[in-house]
Amino acid sequence: MTTYSTAKPQFIEVGGTRYAYLRFGSTTKTDIPLVFLQHFRGTFDHWDPELIDPIAAEREVILIETQGSERAGGRFPQPTLAMNIPQIDLLGFSMGGLAAQMVALNAPPSLVRRLILAGTTPSFGEGLGTPDPTATPRLAAAANEEEAHDAFLRTFYSLTKKKQELGEKWWNRMTAARPDRSPYVGPGGTKAQLDAVVRWFTPEFASEGSYHRLHEITIPVLVANGYNDIIIPTVNSYVLFQRLVNADAHLHFFPDVGHGFLNEYADQFSKLINIFLDA
Repeated sequence: MTTYSTAKPQFIEVGGTRYAYLRFGSTTKTDIPLVFLQHFRGTFDHWDPELIDPIAAEREVILIETQGSERAGGRFPQPTLAMNIPQIDLLGFSMGGLAAQMVALNAPPSLVRRLILAGTTPSFGEGLGTPDPTATPRLAAAANEEEAHDAFLRTFYSLTKKKQELGEKWWNRMTAARPDRSPYVGPGGTKAQLDAVVRWFTPEFASEGSYHRLHEITIPVLVANGYNDIIIPTVNSYVLFQRLVNADAHLHFFPDVGHGFLNEYADQFSKLINIFLDA
C-alpha cells in the first residue's frame, strides 16, 4: 500500500487556481476519506509519518497543500469538491483548524461527516486565552531550515531536555519522511496567513468568524490539544468544545505536552482518530 513517504503529489485546477495534494491509503473499510489541513506555514511535507501512516492503514487520506506554498495556492474546500468526493471527514491542525471550522459551517451540509479540531481555537470571543507573544513571530521569522528547526522545537515543545529530545526525534522523522520536500511557506504566503490570523482575532470582524456560529455545527466533533499549549492556549480548545452545544462533541487533552501533542503522542492520537471516525 502507498504510504506517506511514497505518495506522489497530484494537482488539480479549479477556477484557474492550481492545487497540490497527496491522496493515498486504504479504501477497504470506508470510501469516506479523511482530509488534513496543516498548521501555519506548513505544507503536506510537514506531517509526522507516525501520525499519518496508521490512519492511512485504516482509511484513505488527502493532505491538502496550504495556501501560499510553492506548489499551489487557493482556498479549501474547492479541491475536494472538484474531485467529485461527495463526503469527507475533516481534520484541521492549528491554523488549519480555523479553516476546518469555516468549512464545516459554510460547505454544503452533507460534505463533512465528522470533524477533528486539533490544537486550534474559535475566532474572537469571550473566555479565550492569550498566547505567548513570542511564539508566532518566531515561527514567522524563520528564513531557513536551521531557523525553522529552532522555532518549531521551541514553540511546539517545552524547553526541558527531555521534551527537546522528543522534539528532535519528531523533526528527524518528519524531515526524512518524504523525498524532494518543499520548504515552509515563504514570505508572501506567510504574510497572507498572518493577516488572516489577525483578522480571525479582531473584534471588528467577529461576524466573519466561528465563535458565534459554533452552535450551527451538529455533526460529531473531536477537539484535542496538549495540556500546555503556548501557541494556541489550551483553554481555547475548552472554549471551543463548550460552544459546540449542538454537536456530539468530544474533548481530549494530552498530558505534559504543548502544541506538538499530535507528534509526541502520534501513536495514541492516530488510534483515537480511527476510533472516533469508526464510531
